[in-house]
Amino acid sequence: MELAVPSRRHFLTAIGNLASAGWIAMNWPKIAAATEHSGHDAAAPPNAIKTLSESEAATVDAIANLIVPGGTTPGARDARVIYFIDNALGSFFAAQLPSFREGLGEFTSSYSSSHGTETSFASAAETQQIAFLKEVEKTPFFLAVRRLTVLGLLALPKYGGNHDNLGWKLIGVEDNHAWEPPFGFYDQDYAGFEPYPGTKPYTA
Repeated sequence: MELAVPSRRHFLTAIGNLASAGWIAMNWPKIAAATEHSGHDAAAPPNAIKTLSESEAATVDAIANLIVPGGTTPGARDARVIYFIDNALGSFFAAQLPSFREGLGEFTSSYSSSHGTETSFASAAETQQIAFLKEVEKTPFFLAVRRLTVLGLLALPKYGGNHDNLGWKLIGVEDNHAWEPPFGFYDQDYAGFEPYPGTKPYTA
């Protein structure tokens, strides 16, 4: 089943930037500057929900926690990805907030139509949540949440997610400013580039 989206074309156009890795790469300096100007420095990452409502945040947090579930390894909720998403939609992705809310509203309405209004998606059993996400996993809204979840898991902690560097630890990233060879098993026996036999680049 796919969510009924009356303004599908408008929504796809508006949400396109949010779901585009290329756009994020090109605009990352602006994104970083926006967060700095909003007072989110390395010592004080966002730790409160300021953009989304309580119910909106609960729904997005539940979705993110199923995209990257916790358990034996840290998940999206452990890394506090919801704070990154909330911060992003309130600052450097603010232009996407109306479309994001539209998609979230349609997600909620579709879930209520299928399962009733007594229990919200965030409060539903995990098996029921997963079953519903499988029905909507190709919608623009879900793709946007997935993109933001991955960003929140791996971005610098000062942007709101990646709490205690859990996202980096999950993929084996070391938080160092500089590294020295060898970097791994693939170059442990590499002597380094020598333009002439018996020389090093800095002496050649």
